[in-house]
This record gives sequence, structure tokens and C-alpha cells, in this order.
Amino acid sequence: MEMKQHQGFMEVGNEMVLPGLNKNSFNNNVNQDKKKRLTSDQLDSLEKSFQEEIKLDPDRKMKLSRELGLQPRQIAVWFQNRRARWKAKQLERLYDSLKQEFDAISREKQKLQDEVCRFYNS
Repeated sequence: MEMKQHQGFMEVGNEMVLPGLNKNSFNNNVNQDKKKRLTSDQLDSLEKSFQEEIKLDPDRKMKLSRELGLQPRQIAVWFQNRRARWKAKQLERLYDSLKQEFDAISREKQKLQDEVCRFYNS
């Protein structure tokens, strides 16, 4: 079988592949198990724990790990992702609140400007 190198790729027969990979390398990934999802009970427990305290101390992480049958790293990553979602939601709420205040103040300003115009035009 003839092999030639072209711009970082290897030509093997009529196929171009990356060095160190063969044509079965991509198929092997398909056979791997899909990403494991947390059960609804695990999610409920994690969510309840998050509602009690958004920060995760090492003791609580180990306790949750044992109770839920998950790796401590999985618990830590879940909390990190959940805090990111929580923070984004907080920012969204703050934005909505500030926008409502701004809109109310803008309407009040417009009313006052209209009043001033009527005063000078009378």
C-alpha cells in the first residue's frame, strides 16, 4: 500500500487520513457509550442541595458523591454549571428589572417635558 504525505495528511491508497489515525478511528467513537445522564432522583438531590447552599464544600461534595453514586468531580462540575446558569438567570432578572425602571422613568420624563412645552406654549 502506497503512503504519501500532503499538508499534514497521509494519503493511504485513495483516502486522506490524519497521521496516527486509521479509517476505523472515527467508527470507534460511534461504538462508545453515549454520555451518561443523571437520573431524576440524582438531579432532584443535587438541586435541593444547591438550593440550600450554592457553594460546595469538600465534605458535602463527598457526602453527595456517596449518596448519589457519582464521582466527586461530577458533583463539582454539576455545581459549577448550575452556578453559571443561576448567575445568568440573576443577570437576566436584574436586566428586566432595570429595564422596567428605565421605561417608567422615561415615560415620566416625557410627561414632564410635555408639561413644560404646554406651559411655555400657553
